[in-house]
Amino acid sequence: MEMIENNIDNLIYTYKHRKVVMYLAEYYFNNDELIEQIRSHDMDKMLLMLFYNKKDIKKFHNKMASHHDNEREKTKLDYIEMVLDWESARYTKEDKPLNAYDTLIQYYPHLEKEIMPILEELKIAYSTTEKDENVQRYVDTIKTPTLEDIRLELINYINESIEKVKIKEKKKQSIG
Repeated sequence: MEMIENNIDNLIYTYKHRKVVMYLAEYYFNNDELIEQIRSHDMDKMLLMLFYNKKDIKKFHNKMASHHDNEREKTKLDYIEMVLDWESARYTKEDKPLNAYDTLIQYYPHLEKEIMPILEELKIAYSTTEKDENVQRYVDTIKTPTLEDIRLELINYINESIEKVKIKEKKKQSIG
């Protein structure tokens, strides 16, 4: 219980961040496979916030999440999620005002070959501090979640994950 109390601001912040990443995925792509992947964006962090401190969670998440610059193999959807994560940060994180393009250039120039085509497809391959009015309008509608909202988000994620495992198990049984 102590960790939940210590991490409440982080839980609220991550909840809002997830909403913006999902909005951007729908706004720019509306691709079912991408939307399915984004549904679990940063949920590991939210679950870990129930038990661990922010520093340890960040280290684990950055090492394990496929939408972060790490040793994990990436798909195009992972790179798209990375872009959406960067782009959303300027709407949800006061300490991260850079857009996706500037984030790429400043922090991840080694990923330019993978990321630049995505930025060009989205027509955001340029430096700017100006925010998209539609995205900002959406961000302004996000209410601060209650503990109940966060609890439901976590429970829904766990339930959906268990259902996916059940479906995979059922498929395995029907094949073998």
